Amino acid sequence: MKILMLSLVLTLSTLQSAFALDQAGIDQLKKQGFEVRMGELTGAGSRLSLSHLAGFIHPNGIVMKQDCKSIAVAQSSDKVDPKISDVTKVVVDQSVIQASEFEGFFTFQ
Repeated sequence: MKILMLSLVLTLSTLQSAFALDQAGIDQLKKQGFEVRMGELTGAGSRLSLSHLAGFIHPNGIVMKQDCKSIAVAQSSDKVDPKISDVTKVVVDQSVIQASEFEGFFTFQ
């Protein structure tokens, strides 16, 4: 029983520190002058052009737009001015990240 309780306490403390790092990263983005939007890309992203995008917020960290090898958008999107909500997947290094995996995004102000 003691081992179970110790495992639970260690797990909870790890989760809290991971959240603190994520929140610190988001706060750092705000201090650098980025506008941070949390939630699905389809919300505020339906009004913002992909050209204003600075990066995505993923549960494992921040993905800068310049680090993306490619950003795929829906075929039905405006070819001249696609919106952030049109993003379907992002390729970073050897990883393909689906748009639904992102927790938010940040833009240049």
